[in-house]
Amino acid sequence: MADHVLLEAGDDLVRQLSHEREAVKAVLELVWNSLDADATKVDVTLEQSSLDGVEKVVVSDNGDGITPEKARTAFKQVGNSDKREGGTTARLQRPLHGKAGRGRLRAFALGDSTRWTSIARSVDGRLMRSTIESEVRRRTTWRIDSQPASETAVTGTRVELWGKQSRHLHRLLEPKAATQITAVLAPYLLTWTDVRVTYDGQLINPRTQIQDEEQSKDLSFEYDGQTHCFEVRLIHWRTGSERTIALCDAASSPVETIDASAEHSDFAYTAYVLWKPMPRHRNEVPLIMLGGDTPLAPLLRVARTWIASRFEERRRRQRRQLVDKWIDEGVYPYASRAEGGQAQAEQGTFDLVATSINRHIPADKIKKRLTLSLLQNSLRHNPDEMVEILENVLRLGESDVSHLHGLLQQTSLSNIIRASSIVTARLQFLTALEHLVFDEETYGLVKERDHLHKILERELWVFGEEYNMMRNSEIGLTRLLEHHRRTLGWDPTPDGPVRALNGRTRRVDLMLSAESHEHDRVRHLVIELKAPSVDADREQADQIDDYMQAVLNDPRFANIETTWDFCLVVRKIKDRLLPRVRQAGQAEGLYSEPTSYEHARVRVWVRTWSEILREAKQRLEFVREGIDHNPSLEQALDYLRTRHGDLIPDQLRQPAAVPGPRSGGVQHPAV
Repeated sequence: MADHVLLEAGDDLVRQLSHEREAVKAVLELVWNSLDADATKVDVTLEQSSLDGVEKVVVSDNGDGITPEKARTAFKQVGNSDKREGGTTARLQRPLHGKAGRGRLRAFALGDSTRWTSIARSVDGRLMRSTIESEVRRRTTWRIDSQPASETAVTGTRVELWGKQSRHLHRLLEPKAATQITAVLAPYLLTWTDVRVTYDGQLINPRTQIQDEEQSKDLSFEYDGQTHCFEVRLIHWRTGSERTIALCDAASSPVETIDASAEHSDFAYTAYVLWKPMPRHRNEVPLIMLGGDTPLAPLLRVARTWIASRFEERRRRQRRQLVDKWIDEGVYPYASRAEGGQAQAEQGTFDLVATSINRHIPADKIKKRLTLSLLQNSLRHNPDEMVEILENVLRLGESDVSHLHGLLQQTSLSNIIRASSIVTARLQFLTALEHLVFDEETYGLVKERDHLHKILERELWVFGEEYNMMRNSEIGLTRLLEHHRRTLGWDPTPDGPVRALNGRTRRVDLMLSAESHEHDRVRHLVIELKAPSVDADREQADQIDDYMQAVLNDPRFANIETTWDFCLVVRKIKDRLLPRVRQAGQAEGLYSEPTSYEHARVRVWVRTWSEILREAKQRLEFVREGIDHNPSLEQALDYLRTRHGDLIPDQLRQPAAVPGPRSGGVQHPAV
């Protein structure tokens, strides 16, 4: 006897549920229907055409089947399934998955024609064979035919779907399909171990795919003045790219799934969020994006926080294991574990970044060592450009580049590393400069203009961080005036040269200038350098004093709130000049300070390298303890060769030519 049942649902709803892009979800709905019928064996078969496309999908099971009475009610309505929340199956008391009666409609995503053939024992005890058919052109009408079955027949249901020509069905043949089905069914199959599900001839066995499993404790969220408790079951997969959050009822039956492909992309996982009232909140996930009032919003916030904490702990373990492996292999670029905040920041970030791109690091030991050294050098000296460097060298993909950017932004360590690198380099430079200036076997080789001037032009922080230097290291007094006027925003072109008291034009070694924003003052520092072999006497002091007199006596330098500091820097001050620069009541090193002239303050200084270097070190002291770096002489000279190899004396360019320190270390002269 055949009946025609008209579905009590709009065609637009049926069309939505049978969307052809949801092929894998449609298969899963049919599998759940079989499990809800107490099936212990479910087989999904994909029949392919000669063109290697999916021609037919068949889902068969050994469950209790669909009775004629149930067929006439179940295929008549959508949204009021008799599978109530928290319900169990009739025979085996297993948790029910279907709650909305929509699974049969999703079948149209797999075929334009559908046929359900089911053998079940009816209410009067007879075995009945029911055939339910429909096609996409009449998707709201179902033809149901029920006939007595042989008493030897076995209960179960066979669903056949065919006739859909769509490339979206090809996704059923991809390895990802089996992975997705495994992830969804995992909690159920791990609990009900007697259930066997196959997909295209492959047994779905989540146990073989699970790498690790974690269970939350005491999770809760607040909503509408009440505290709600829930659990999270986090499964880590051995392979694949599965990253989903499954919203489940208390029995681990998925209600909704959330694509989490952008979250924790370095792992394959499924997070099952178990909450008993979850079925009542089906289809509320889109509301979260719109700021809707739903308990899923606070629930997911708490769940994601817990999930993130587990992955971070997992990353820490993996990083430790991988770094230990690199150390054992002898490819790790650090000699030992860092001590001190700054060094730990750099090394910690190196570990974080290196381990996150480990799959791009060559397996060959030599290449691995070189790659890790490149990464260390990039992180230490070019943290802002490191991602671009690695992208070009290691050919990182777009997702890896994005992940690497995210790591560095999250750690916020690039500024710390940059500061550590700068301070370390500066300490090395100061040590090297001490060697150049004070070592008796070295300072005779260092020339004033060929070496000191040009090296210090690149390292002007030695004299103070507040200065910006002109492009040329040696300028005349006329150019000094040009720079002064340019700093003030005036026309820099002078109407004639600036001359010293003796009428000659003089050259200035280094000219630094800083504009102070306090009281609108402009500050200039004019430095006269002497070779280490030249000690300061009255003759040298008078030379720098001549510069000062030129400024005082040329009105073009005046008429502005300006401070001029003229400084002679030498290795040592001769005894007969010492009383002049060490007078009671005035700053040490001050040679002269005439009365303010035309609103300009002018001072002349005679200072030793000992004082300059001591003050520079004091400015670095705030991070020196953190870095805990005390560079050796050879380290300092290595830095000097690297940064200034074109400027240092020939005898110092090769390590073998460097004179070693005598016992007792380098002796600095008393000042």
